[in-house]
Amino acid sequence: MDHNKQRITLKIADKKIITFINRRDEAYLKKVEAELNSLWNQFKITQPGRNEDEYLALVAFQYAKMYYDTLEQSRKREEALHNFMQKAEKSMDDILLDVK
Repeated sequence: MDHNKQRITLKIADKKIITFINRRDEAYLKKVEAELNSLWNQFKITQPGRNEDEYLALVAFQYAKMYYDTLEQSRKREEALHNFMQKAEKSMDDILLDVK
């Protein structure tokens, strides 16, 4: 096995998941594990009576929504940066080249 990889057991939604990860990612993945479990437990408290599949679906939906919200925000920031750069380049051209 690659010395940069390690076997790790994560406990997510009351299930043990054994996987191999890059050693440098362990702390980050432990945070992800904790966040997933926190959301899982929050749903169990705020929406009692559901089965595990429903809680899992709620967690998956929440993370998918956050992913797509972040993707959309990133797209908007990229577009704004692109527009800013175009205006800045035009301003520099106008100043440096005295283009009218």
